[in-house]
Amino acid sequence: MTDLIEELLQEAEEDEKKLHLAHIDLMLSEMRKLEETISNNFAQSEEEKKIIDEWAITKNVKLQEKGDRIASLLKLFMESQSEDVKTIDLPNGKLTRRKGADKIVIVDMEKFLQNANKNMVTVQAEIIKPNLTKIKSYYKMTLKLVEGTELIEGEEKFNIKLKEIEDGTKETRTGAEQADEN
Repeated sequence: MTDLIEELLQEAEEDEKKLHLAHIDLMLSEMRKLEETISNNFAQSEEEKKIIDEWAITKNVKLQEKGDRIASLLKLFMESQSEDVKTIDLPNGKLTRRKGADKIVIVDMEKFLQNANKNMVTVQAEIIKPNLTKIKSYYKMTLKLVEGTELIEGEEKFNIKLKEIEDGTKETRTGAEQADEN
C-alpha cells in the first residue's frame, strides 16, 4: 500500500512538474507575442513617420517655393535701389547687399612664375606655390594682374534677415543669401 501511495505521489509530482513546465512554456509564448507586438508597433510607427514626413515634404516644398519667389521679388526690389543703398532696415526684417571679396586664381603657373616677384611665392621644402594674399595685395596697389593670373570679381550677395516677433518667438531666415549672377 505504501508503494501505491508513493507511486501516486510520484505520479502527482511528475504531473505537477509537467503542468509547471507547461505554465512556463505558456509564459514564454506570451513573452514572444509581446515582443512581436512591440516590434510591430515600431514598424507601424516607422511607416506612419514616413507618411507624415512625405506629407510635410510635399507641404513644405510648396511653401519653400513661395518663400523663394518672395525672396526673388525682394532681391529685385533691392537691385532697383541706387548703388549706395546697401541696407534697408524695416520693422519685420532687414534687406542687405554686400559685395564679396575678389579672388585671384592662377590660370597659367609657368607664366605666373616668370613674372612674379619673391613676395608672391612661398617656398616650402622644394615646393613653390603662389601666395594668393600677396598677389591680391599687389593687384590692389597697382591694379595690374601678374601674367598667368586671372581676377574673379567677388559676387554681390543679397540677404534677408527677419526680426523677432513681439511674442518672443524668433522668425529668422539668414540663409536666404543669393549670389548676384551678373
